[in-house]
Amino acid sequence: MSCQWPIDRSCWPELCSAIDMQRMQYAADSAVFVLWALTGRQFGVCPVVARPCPARCANPLVDYVAIGPGYSGYYGAPEWFPVWDGGVWRNISCGCAGRCSRSGPTVVHLPGPVDSVDAVTIAGTPLDASAWALEGDYLYRTGGAQWPRQNLGAPLGEADTWSVEYQRGIPPPAGTGTHVGQLALEFFNACAGGKCRLPKRVQTVTRQGVSFQMIDANDLFGAGLTGIDTIDLWIRAVNPARLSAGPTVR
Repeated sequence: MSCQWPIDRSCWPELCSAIDMQRMQYAADSAVFVLWALTGRQFGVCPVVARPCPARCANPLVDYVAIGPGYSGYYGAPEWFPVWDGGVWRNISCGCAGRCSRSGPTVVHLPGPVDSVDAVTIAGTPLDASAWALEGDYLYRTGGAQWPRQNLGAPLGEADTWSVEYQRGIPPPAGTGTHVGQLALEFFNACAGGKCRLPKRVQTVTRQGVSFQMIDANDLFGAGLTGIDTIDLWIRAVNPARLSAGPTVR
């Protein structure tokens, strides 16, 4: 997982050795990944670089297409542009021909949800933040200016190329940092041989002639829980439907 989650380190012990620092970093990475998965793989804000292509205006001479059985019409066809997402380039359509009115040379649609825009760069030169405005997933050019054309045959920085660097995703909900820090501490203790609250795969314990029936850890993990009550209460509040992945629109 390349997206960053907040981590509250206030409950962590003081780490003096390099090996303990490395163990804690591994524990934190594991805690983030586990809670991201258990909350439905739907939270996290990730950096994205997009090379948008502004949708051209309708031209009856070139934009004649069939839009339904037995019916033809004209519209400005949306362009496609590449997005660097998760270590791979993806081709994504910009514009919503046929049902959305927000298209044209002064606005581009960014694959969302868009949390914030960090920078807009045109031909290698950063564009001042006052020259653009973000509304939802739409990036507008202000002052009556238009977005430039995009030459996808040339690398970024050359003439007729431009890009948008932005943060994409849904921010983790309240309390995320606290629970990530707690779970990371338990992973660290399990690795370092300390006292750990994570459930073991033990079903029955007998002490002084008295037997205790333990909860099967497999049942907890199968239900999308960790076995730590405070963390599990938060998971249930954040992901009550027990989603394994966020909803998508096709």
